[in-house]
Amino acid sequence: MTYGAIARNVRGVSRRRRDLILDLVLCGAILAYSVPPALDPTVTDPGATIAGPLLLLTLLLPVLWRRRDPLLACYAFAGACVISGIPTFNQFRLTAAIPAAMLVLYALATRCDRRPAVSGLSVVLAGLTLVGASEAVLEGVAGTASLVGFAFPLCLVVWGAGRLALSRERLAQQLTERSEQLQRQREAIAALAVEIDRARLASDLDLAARPRLQEMIGLATGDCEDPAAGRERFSRIEVLGRESLDQMRGLLGLLRSVDRGARAPRPTLEQLDALLADARAGGGVVDLQVEGEHRPLAAGVELAAYRIVQHALVAVGSAHDDPTTVHLRYRRDRLELEVRGLLPAGSAAGAALMAARERVLSLGGSFAADTPSPGHRVLRAQLPAVPIGA
Repeated sequence: MTYGAIARNVRGVSRRRRDLILDLVLCGAILAYSVPPALDPTVTDPGATIAGPLLLLTLLLPVLWRRRDPLLACYAFAGACVISGIPTFNQFRLTAAIPAAMLVLYALATRCDRRPAVSGLSVVLAGLTLVGASEAVLEGVAGTASLVGFAFPLCLVVWGAGRLALSRERLAQQLTERSEQLQRQREAIAALAVEIDRARLASDLDLAARPRLQEMIGLATGDCEDPAAGRERFSRIEVLGRESLDQMRGLLGLLRSVDRGARAPRPTLEQLDALLADARAGGGVVDLQVEGEHRPLAAGVELAAYRIVQHALVAVGSAHDDPTTVHLRYRRDRLELEVRGLLPAGSAAGAALMAARERVLSLGGSFAADTPSPGHRVLRAQLPAVPIGA
């Protein structure tokens, strides 16, 4: 378990403990406020027993688990409204029932979707109506109506405040997730821009060096019997060599400026699982399939294969019911990569596709991007992969 996960668990435990202490304090305050009137013979029913004050505790029990299961707490509160009236159903319990109902309703509104939230609200209001009909200080239908006119608006206001708080919390969470997604996309685009620059510089280096080297090889291997012509050839070879050296120095300087600040070791296929784990953590659904016996390859091929998969995960999308599949096949003289998935939108996918193609072609491999069906994309790449020491 990582340090971040441990810290989140510790914070979660601390928060649950703090919430439990707060609920116990609230229940104690409600109980201290409710018990004295319940014991006063001038307020409660003269025929009431000691069971009435003791059963007030049933109205407070739903408060203790309202955070864990708010809907169940609402049904438990409605049941407590019945139980707390035993045995005479003429007990004084308004001072406990109304605060407990408000606490349970707020937890319900901030933690449940609309349908269970409305259902729990109806159950709690029904329980309060039963309390009003069996309350010692309320007489008849008029007393029950006065309770409904006083308690129902309070409960509706608390429930509405909880729904508003829930909507604001969800909106803040969506904005946070969107901000993180945009940040990851900006980082991916920046990394792709660097990769495209590197691939372009490598291609320029190859184009700059190859023609001159071929000409130098032709001049050096050609037959020449005339000493003057030989001196002319060696002079030409010297000029070509200096020009090639100067141009390569300039291109290598640009490559060093691009790589400046990168101190991490170059990734290989050994880190492919970590790359896929990062993609899954970012919301992607990726499956990996490996064929053939894994073997170490040349450093350039290892790096290129890793980067190609990295680019392909940007150029190919996924869904929960349609995951991205990465096929890695080790052949005797080559390495085959195949990535299948959805066809994403945006400029990042196009840049990633270009970077992957440049990677493959710079090593003399082959690359293809197909759309076998609407909305789907398949990327195929082959890299020369002679085992080390072969």
